[in-house]
Amino acid sequence: MNSSKKVGVLHMEDIQIILERNMVKNRYQNYSHPPYALEKKLVQAIQKPDLEESMKLLDEINLLERANLSNKPLNSLKNSLIASCTIFTRAIIEAGVDSESAFILSDYYINLIDESDTVPKTVKIEYMMLESFISIVSTHKSYTFSPIVNKVISYIKKHIERKLAIEDIAKTVNLHPNYLSRLFKTEVGITILDFIDRERITAIQNFLIHTNMPLRDISDIFEFGSPPYFTAYCRKHLGMTAREYRKRHMK
Repeated sequence: MNSSKKVGVLHMEDIQIILERNMVKNRYQNYSHPPYALEKKLVQAIQKPDLEESMKLLDEINLLERANLSNKPLNSLKNSLIASCTIFTRAIIEAGVDSESAFILSDYYINLIDESDTVPKTVKIEYMMLESFISIVSTHKSYTFSPIVNKVISYIKKHIERKLAIEDIAKTVNLHPNYLSRLFKTEVGITILDFIDRERITAIQNFLIHTNMPLRDISDIFEFGSPPYFTAYCRKHLGMTAREYRKRHMK
């Protein structure tokens, strides 16, 4: 027996049979998938980003009958939402959001969908998900500058745990450090070093609030070299030590 048959790989003739069989079944049940034009409009609304229009289009799509993706209604709905999540993820990546942020958000919502235990809860997740994806596009668009500065910002965000020198950043865009510094300050309104500090302290805040990681380990991740230096950095940018900040803000 062919090994591909053993593992259930579909050949072209099998795919054709499945398509024809389900086409007939859907026609008999008077069902058709939501028009692709509606999905395309939703993607465009997400990318603008236009929350009101996106919600309106999602309402319009959801007034139509959903595809039957499982014999169990809740599982069918979950599968449908995971498909929506995939569409939203691709939409925001095409809008310019870095893929890592998009996939992290996607992973979060797929896990949320998986854990949902009722149909009403699961339906709400789709609208929460749409709002979150649009929010990240809005944030990204507020930092839209020239291609060079966008590339620098993306590089800083991606490597924020490292000690970043202007000379190294300038090499990534093939510019002289002084010229890049002037260009960045003109477009963004703050220096590259100030921008790095802002992104760095935000990342540190997230570690302090959302993890139980020991302070020494956080200090090592951000390459501070010594706990006292980490403490001084936090006191300068947060107005308190890392320990005090965690105690005040961690739930």
